[in-house]
Amino acid sequence: MTRFVGLAYCSKPANFSFDQTDEILQIARHNNERDALTGALVYDNSTYLQWLEGGASEIRDVFGRICHDPRHSRIKLLTVQELDDRWFPDWSMTAAVTQDQTLRGLKLVPHLSLSRFDPFGWSEEDVTCFMDALSDYLTHRPVPKSKPLDEDHVSPRMVESNPLAGLDRRLHRLF
Repeated sequence: MTRFVGLAYCSKPANFSFDQTDEILQIARHNNERDALTGALVYDNSTYLQWLEGGASEIRDVFGRICHDPRHSRIKLLTVQELDDRWFPDWSMTAAVTQDQTLRGLKLVPHLSLSRFDPFGWSEEDVTCFMDALSDYLTHRPVPKSKPLDEDHVSPRMVESNPLAGLDRRLHRLF
């Protein structure tokens, strides 16, 4: 059975405007199809939350590119998990805007509010619950189980100085 890695991170935009998001999504979808990655992007006017899933080396490569992309700042690695199946199998990158009234009206996770979208303050469990619920909503089917990695937990508000090194530590524990 093929094993997948799921990764979630959040970041703030730097040196670009959110008006460029559609262009970035088109490029990401092309690259993700090439690299057999799938995932979801949730964003508002000031924050990105992205879930990526695929093979470990592909996840590491794409996260490395993101960490070195000058359009991102304050990158925080939120969770890395081993997956039995993909959570967003039909999307090279689906996108959801928190201002979308349909999405805001959903109670995806009761204690997380999209009206104050701040994944920097979310715990690993919050991120997992949110992505589980979003996947279930978008795919209309139950989400496959995941196994969170045993990892020293990062304080919810703490941004690692080197998120790529954090990913390497977590991937090393997987493989």
